[in-house]
Parts: sequence; C-alpha cells; structure tokens
Amino acid sequence: MSFRCRLLAERKTNEDGTVLLATLLVLSLMSAVAIALLATLRLSVERATTARDMAQADLYADGAEQFARYQIDQLANLEGPQINRLLDASEPIILPFENGAITAVMRDGTHCFRLSDLADAGGRANAVATAQLARLMGIVWNDRFLGERMAAVATDWSDADSVTLPGGAEDGVYLSRPLPHRTANALMVSETELRTLDGMTEEMFQALRPHVCIGTLQLPTRFNIETAKPQHAPVLAAIIGGDNALRDAVDLIESRPTSGYVQRDTLLAAPALSEPRPELNPDAIVFSPDRIEIEALVNFGQVTRARRFAFEGLDVNYPRLSYRDWGRETFRPIMTDTSVSTFEGGLP
Repeated sequence: MSFRCRLLAERKTNEDGTVLLATLLVLSLMSAVAIALLATLRLSVERATTARDMAQADLYADGAEQFARYQIDQLANLEGPQINRLLDASEPIILPFENGAITAVMRDGTHCFRLSDLADAGGRANAVATAQLARLMGIVWNDRFLGERMAAVATDWSDADSVTLPGGAEDGVYLSRPLPHRTANALMVSETELRTLDGMTEEMFQALRPHVCIGTLQLPTRFNIETAKPQHAPVLAAIIGGDNALRDAVDLIESRPTSGYVQRDTLLAAPALSEPRPELNPDAIVFSPDRIEIEALVNFGQVTRARRFAFEGLDVNYPRLSYRDWGRETFRPIMTDTSVSTFEGGLP
C-alpha cells in the first residue's frame, strides 16, 4: 500500500513539474511575442513620426521659398547701391519656430559663369561664352590647354548640332562608354551636369563648382564688380581676358573705391584695365546685381530640408524665379582662400 502511494506521489510531482515547465514555456513565448509587437509598434510610431516631420519640413521649405520671393520683391524696390550695401552686410536670416528653424542666406548671384549661355536660342554655339569658360577653367585648374579643351567639350554638350568642336566631344565619345549615352544637345540645367562631360574628374568639378551657375537661358554672364571679393576674381578674369587676367581682376576688386566704381568710365579708367583687351565686353561688368541666390536650410525635429533659389530681373524691377534646386549638396561652395596663389597651384 505504501509503495503504491509513493508511486502516486511521484507521478503527481512529475505532472506538476510538466505543467510548470509548460506554463513557463508559454509565458516565454508570450513575452517574446509581446516584445516583438512592442518593437513593431515602436518602429511604426517612429516611422509615422518621421513621415509627419518630413511632410511638415516640406511645408516649411515651401514657406521658405515664399519668404525668398518676398525678400526679392523688397529688393526690387531699392536702388542698385542700396542692394549692394545690403548684400555686402548680409547675415544669415534665422526664422525660428516650434521644434525647428529656417536659416536663409542671400548672396549676389552674379559672381559665377552662367553655363546656360553656352548656346543661343537656336542651339548654335556661343563663341564668346565658350572663350570665357575656357579662360575660367584654365585659371581655376592652372592649365590653359585643359581649359580650352573642356570648354569645347561643354559647348558640344550644350549646342544642338553634332559637329565636334576642336578638342570637343559629341555622341561618338559618349556612346563608347561602358554605360553609353548621347550628348544632351541642350543647355545645362544643373551644374552637376559637368560631371558627365568627357574628361571631367571629380577634383576638376569640385575646383570649378564655386565659379559656375545656371541662369536664365541665353542670358550672358554679368558680373557685379561692386560686391565682388578676391575669391570671385577668376570669373572677372574670364570676362576681362589678357595675359595677366587673374592678377588684374584681383587688383580691380581690391582697388575698388570706397564708394564703388558706380559707372563704366570710372571702371575703364582703372590702371588694371589700361592695356588693350579685345576680349572684354564692358556690358558684362555691372554695378548692381540682376541675379540673387538664396539658400534656405530647414531643420524640423530630426528632418532637414535644403532649397536653393535664384532670382533674375532685378535690373528691370521684374524679379522672377529662374532656378530651383533641392538638397544641401547643391549649395554653391564659398571659397575662403582669397589669394591668387590658390589658383596658381593647379589641381591637387
């Protein structure tokens, strides 16, 4: 009798242990499921929050464009010297709001060569613009022959015909690439198109990038001498030409009268322009900007949005949006080294 009782007790103990193990297993599975559900829920909440922040940041970016338009409309009502003073003293405009802020920077948009001038309205190559770009590239890269070749390549990319300029490149060159494509046969709509050109390296592109921009189609480069800094000298040198174009351009900028040149006769009487310059078109140097660039950076929560705008027509009191780009990488780099030796060293 006692033996049977012991068997029953042992069986009951084993059954209790089995139930306990099963219960612990079920609890473990339920805990794992709960943790997985919580992780999924947390991820869903984060995604929803990020999506909301992105949508809100996009709205703020649209607001930044409206603010930029308002600022440009205000500038259009001012005289040239007033605009120059405002641009000279321009500081970032910070517009705070709950959980973020908009930071906008306004700059004179004339201190760059307009890639959109390499062909005319009929798609024909613009020889004057090509020569200016060749001089600019030669100065920036400290290699005149490389500048002439790459300017021809850029013009072949932009003009409508398939005739290869000396040193240039048309469809045959690009179709032989591992990923073949044709030339655009249209004016560039972004500075980043330069990367596609035959022979263009990333180092060459980054060195050239601060000095080029996109403007209204077929509108020539016009350089505002009154707000220029020495780092803008390569673009001015490309306009004035001459054997010592860069040093003369730096001299024109650094020797600018306190009140500015104001008019063409004063500018042309400057010692730096004393030698004959057949390449120089005096109309290409102006005394107030017709083009303004605004870069807006929107920070909202963990989301960042960047917009770049260019407005043209301030010279005729009819400013209009001529260029829009997205992403901080589209902001035009600002050079900090202003010495002539920066360009005489050539590419790294």
